[in-house]
Amino acid sequence: MKKEPLYQKIVTDILAKIQAGDLKPGDQVPTELEISKQYNVSRITSKRALTELENKELIERIQGRGSFVAEQKQFPSDVILFILPFPNNPGLGDYAQGISRFIANTSYTVQIQTNAYLSQLDAKKISSMYAGLLLYPEAGTSHLDILYTLYLEKFPVVVLDKKIESIPFPFITSDNMQGGYLAAQYLINQGHKKIIFYATQNLERSSTIRERYLGYLKAVHEANIAYHDSKVVHSAEDNSAFIRQLKEEEITGLIAENDINAIHLMKEIKRYGYQIPKDFSIIGFDNIQAAELVDPALTTIAQNFEEIGYQAAKQLIQLIENKEAIHSVVIPIEMIIRESTN
Repeated sequence: MKKEPLYQKIVTDILAKIQAGDLKPGDQVPTELEISKQYNVSRITSKRALTELENKELIERIQGRGSFVAEQKQFPSDVILFILPFPNNPGLGDYAQGISRFIANTSYTVQIQTNAYLSQLDAKKISSMYAGLLLYPEAGTSHLDILYTLYLEKFPVVVLDKKIESIPFPFITSDNMQGGYLAAQYLINQGHKKIIFYATQNLERSSTIRERYLGYLKAVHEANIAYHDSKVVHSAEDNSAFIRQLKEEEITGLIAENDINAIHLMKEIKRYGYQIPKDFSIIGFDNIQAAELVDPALTTIAQNFEEIGYQAAKQLIQLIENKEAIHSVVIPIEMIIRESTN
């Protein structure tokens, strides 16, 4: 392996001290003579190291006074960290394709990691290793300590799909409220009088699911029909009682929080001898590949995952390069009508 030049070792050491906070903006860095003695190198080598740091805009050299750590908006890096809970499951949204499409003509690259990766880091390490962060959070309250520190440090972060509670990061999301509204409105127009919103998680945990639910509430309110509150099912043991309750209460329309849960619910309904859409009409969210392949094919609200990724990358690079940033972008949705609804 080629040996690292002596001047580069000095640059790396001083950069590490800046990234760790041992040398802060305005602090004086060692002189050429001090560097020569510390590293046992010539004055030419130490001068080259300081020149390299100056070229990287990490230090400012003031004639007659010395060299000082410069104000840094971010550490020099062309790597963007993308945190994604399901990096190996393209059926849950091809955000990466949109991100890649935007950054193709830039100097940046993207590193994809799962949410567990954040548990291995702290805010200081993230800011020293990456130019910015694209985050698809598992929940709106995950890793608040790291994320709030990044916010306080003004590190570039853009959130996809849902908002982070109490931290005003820019976010890119689908028009989930309109999706819930259109789903409920369609079932109402099809003559359904009792419609529920079906969720398997607490609505307070996810702004995405909560907004879909609020859209549903808006539609049933406008139609002046009775509605049944969201049904939260935590385990498979609840299914028989839940499906029996649907029939007893004459509920005929169901809007599921996402396609995966809609497909699971369809399977359970058929297992208990009921037919879709004869007994129940079901609508999902996301338009994953399986939605078109199940029998009957699932009516769903389609998200434009690629456009979400594209807009997220665009805004993050605007933040990194100190351009004006859009603080939130809502991407339109589309309703796909298939055989799971009347």
